[in-house]
Amino acid sequence: MPSIKVGELNFEYYIEGSGPPLLMLMGWIGNASFWGEAFLEPMRSRFQVVRISNRGTGLSDKPAGELTVPLMADDAAGLLRELGIPRAHVLGISMGGMIAQELVLNHPEAVQALVLGCTFCGPAHGVPTHPDVVARAGQAGGAQQDVIRQFLLSAATPEFVQQAGPEFWGWITSTWLAAPTPWESIGRQFMAIQKFDTYERLPQITAPTLIVHGDRDQLVPVGNADILHERIVGSQVRIIAGVGHMFFWEKPEESAGAIVEFLKSAVPA
Repeated sequence: MPSIKVGELNFEYYIEGSGPPLLMLMGWIGNASFWGEAFLEPMRSRFQVVRISNRGTGLSDKPAGELTVPLMADDAAGLLRELGIPRAHVLGISMGGMIAQELVLNHPEAVQALVLGCTFCGPAHGVPTHPDVVARAGQAGGAQQDVIRQFLLSAATPEFVQQAGPEFWGWITSTWLAAPTPWESIGRQFMAIQKFDTYERLPQITAPTLIVHGDRDQLVPVGNADILHERIVGSQVRIIAGVGHMFFWEKPEESAGAIVEFLKSAVPA
């Protein structure tokens, strides 16, 4: 497991592929291994992919104390500095999309182009998640495998969950159990999301921006894509049909293709 020190903390990270650098930021509960090979492979063939496990997740350090989205954005900027990457494309999904927003706002020189997946500008101005979905997704207790399945009932469409074969369940279970996110980290991340708010600052974003969202997302309703699009001048939107929050699991080829095409057009050769 590659590890790098950023400030006082050690972070799990991976660099793969070749081409322009692409920093990938995972969301709530997840870590650097949660992207899935079907989505990663097209990215590696076009970019130098940099994946990080946010503080508190994976094999990264898990410090005590309050956690904020800007703090995680500073971690991401620090990682790029330590790797000697002055500027990178940035892809963030869910909470990772929130980190990406703070990264481009607070460290604009570090971001070439921006992709925001299944995310929002914060609870104060975003389209809220239905309370029943929040309760179902946040249920804890029991075996880790049961927790994962319960979360996926909200993160993916029922059809995907029902059709996912043993290979998929074996991958997601082993990925989770290899470095399970502690409940303390999950709670701190949840509180960080509740305090997150970029609504008023979004017009300051000047980097080319693509907003990607599944039209059946229960955790972050697709209406949030419209809000981001309205607030980020010149942004583009790609709605992936028939998928939920984890669009890059349900339709990895279509999702990766849309992102690759955007990044190619955002910075022409």
